[in-house]
Amino acid sequence: MADPKLAGVGAFGDLGTHKLDILMWLFGGIDEVTAEVRAVTHRYGDTDETGEGLIHFKNGILGTLAAGWVDIEDPVQLLISGTEGHAVIVENHLYYKSKKVPRTDSKEPYTQLPAAPRAPMHQFLDAVGGSKDQPLVTPREAAARVQVMEAMYTGARERKWVKVG
Repeated sequence: MADPKLAGVGAFGDLGTHKLDILMWLFGGIDEVTAEVRAVTHRYGDTDETGEGLIHFKNGILGTLAAGWVDIEDPVQLLISGTEGHAVIVENHLYYKSKKVPRTDSKEPYTQLPAAPRAPMHQFLDAVGGSKDQPLVTPREAAARVQVMEAMYTGARERKWVKVG
């Protein structure tokens, strides 16, 4: 991943694609994006080591995406806030408050969650072994994420908003 000629991206694409996948799973399709990517320590020459993207979702939501190799912990994995409530994942703990869900105060980790699915690698191996209906990213979903990430890199390079699709 440290050589964009081979990998196509640097740190922002490497780690940001996973966060982008979650954002698109939560909020749907994306209309346009822009980003700023940069090398910080130059350990990998001019390969980007960090980035920040701005996202206009088709449903009107405005989002941001930060990812890079230079954040030593990445303690805040997700932050969603809006008029009805907010949720934040800090160090793998969900803090949540909603006007529509009783006993959510965002002061203590929210633990009333469904059982976790099997680890993604196990789901993948199950699918390879013939198990149907594994909750894996489809080829179309993967292609959509690549298209958005490519648009973010274009936005960073050209310093402009880029329509997706």
